[in-house]
Amino acid sequence: MPRSSRPGSSSRSSHGGGNSVSSSTSRGESSRGGSTRGGSRADRSRSERSRSERSRTGSRAQDDDASAPIDPSKPQWWNDQKKAERRRAEDERNSAIRDENRQKKISAGNVVNYSQKGFTDTRVGATAESVNSRDRYAQKDRGGAGASQYYDEGKDDPDDNRRSQKRQEKLNEMNADMMDMADDRIHKKTTADEELQGRSIWDLVDRGTLMVGCCLIVIVIIAIAIPVALISEDVPYVAPAEPPKPTSSPTRARSLDEEAIGERLAKITPGGLETLLDPQTAHHRAWKWLVYEDGMELGAAKDHLHQRFTLMVIYFISGPWTPVEGRLEWGSPVHECEWEGIFCKDVEELEDELEGRIEELLEVGREDGIKIDVPQRVANRLELRQRLVSGEVPAEFSLLYYLQHLDLENNKLIGALPTPLYKLFNLQTLFLEQNDLTNVDAIGEYRHLENLALSKNNFQGPVPESFKKLTKLKTLYLHTNGFTGPVFDILKDFTSMELLDIAYNKFEGTLPSEFGNMKNLTKVFMGHNNFNGVIPEELGLCKNLKQFQVDGSHDIGGPIPSFFGQLPELTFLKLDTCAFTGTLPMSLGNLEKLAFLDVNSNELGGNIPTQLGKAVSLKTLALANNDFEGVIPSELGRLTKLEKVYLQNTDLSGIMPQEVCDLRNQGNQTVLEVLIVPCDVVCEETCCTSCS
Repeated sequence: MPRSSRPGSSSRSSHGGGNSVSSSTSRGESSRGGSTRGGSRADRSRSERSRSERSRTGSRAQDDDASAPIDPSKPQWWNDQKKAERRRAEDERNSAIRDENRQKKISAGNVVNYSQKGFTDTRVGATAESVNSRDRYAQKDRGGAGASQYYDEGKDDPDDNRRSQKRQEKLNEMNADMMDMADDRIHKKTTADEELQGRSIWDLVDRGTLMVGCCLIVIVIIAIAIPVALISEDVPYVAPAEPPKPTSSPTRARSLDEEAIGERLAKITPGGLETLLDPQTAHHRAWKWLVYEDGMELGAAKDHLHQRFTLMVIYFISGPWTPVEGRLEWGSPVHECEWEGIFCKDVEELEDELEGRIEELLEVGREDGIKIDVPQRVANRLELRQRLVSGEVPAEFSLLYYLQHLDLENNKLIGALPTPLYKLFNLQTLFLEQNDLTNVDAIGEYRHLENLALSKNNFQGPVPESFKKLTKLKTLYLHTNGFTGPVFDILKDFTSMELLDIAYNKFEGTLPSEFGNMKNLTKVFMGHNNFNGVIPEELGLCKNLKQFQVDGSHDIGGPIPSFFGQLPELTFLKLDTCAFTGTLPMSLGNLEKLAFLDVNSNELGGNIPTQLGKAVSLKTLALANNDFEGVIPSELGRLTKLEKVYLQNTDLSGIMPQEVCDLRNQGNQTVLEVLIVPCDVVCEETCCTSCS
């Protein structure tokens, strides 16, 4: 039976023919598609080679960058650390890019995929038939050559599963590699902005550099702060704004009786109404100030109108003055007793002090007949030191005839004391130091004067004879002037004297025996004059004497009196640069309060008395430039308060006693700061400070 006539053959042939046509068509299309895909593969192959080349080129560039130092100025360990950090950042960045590509592949499916069944194009627009669909029927040698058998994918073979899993892992790696090769971000070198992104200052700067920077900042802050603090400490005092000074022109109208006030003031004005009406005088200015500018708004009947007027006249004559911070200046709208430098007492208290002389004072007034009304609060004390009061001493001070204390020290006063000022017969204290005054001839008019200071002026010639009247004087300062001639002919009867300072003048003569009558003497300073002779023994009667100084008087000599050792209150004895001879009195060791002993530059000799070790309060011992001999007594080591010892330029020798050296270090504190000895004395460097 012919093959074609077999039952069903037509159907099979027809079916087979159909299949052949279809297969042929399919193969044609597949061939065309394969040709197209073949071209695409060639293009992709070239692209992959290009990317691979770029990758190798980038890798070589990165290797070159990796071998080069990041900062040649930094040490090798720093560059290695930075390179490691850069490599870690690069790896993290590439890993993030690969993860991103895998997520895109899984979510979109628009990728080229490798599978166990071959290369499959699942991109959008690809042909429905897989490029490897013809492999659905695997060609296997089972039962004969060319036999075709359907490949069963569902067959469960453990070995096949393991091999399939390994192939799948390898294909997944190929998929990732293909996408990574196509992603230029992996081969692109990170930019400076990307490298810095997300990194803090601690990541970018090594700790050593950061520490150095912080130290520099601290140094700059300290360098600025310390000068500012020092400058702030040295800033000179700037006086506060001075209050408006009273002027002659009225600033506001007041309903006061100008004429009535003028009549009262004319009675105490030298020259009367004529002086008061003269616009050029201080009296006129003070009158107008009281009427139109004074915040107190005093009427004509006020008891302290005269006192306030007198003070403002003094101000207008010698002002304006240097203001005092925090104090009420003259002219302030308060009672004048509140002004700076003015001290007042109630008239009853003043009467008790004057022991009944207040009646005389109130009745007589000033000796020229001018009498001001005594207020309830009396300005009995004026302290105007360092206020730059200038010109001549205003005579108007004498209008305050009840004044007891007047202090004009350290101002710019010139000339002589005006005659009316001597009418302040109630004055007890007059301080005129550090001015440029030249004449105090009538000083004796102050018959109640107890304290007088005329130091550092320009007085010349003999002391005025009127000084003899000042028998109540307790303190007298005449130092640093040009007084000449004898002085004790005038002062010898001042039995109330407590302090006498006549140093640095050109006084002559001998020291009087009348010193013995000045039993209240506590301090005597007579150095740097032209006195001669010896110190009188009568001075030993002054048992209250605390300080005695007669240095720089080259013609005073003889032995140093031993009575000094019998003055129990003596703390200061300065006899240097004179002509004293003999030995140092042993009695000086009795002076338990003696703190300062200076007999430098005399003609003293013999041994240093060991009794000096009893003068336990000594702080300064000056025996230099004399003819002392022998050894330094160890008893000086008992003087635990010693601070300075001068023994140079003497004939002392031997070894410095250890007891004295121990004074250089007591309880880790250096008490004996200066110890100068002759170079013949053996002394360790840690003990003596120098030798001469």
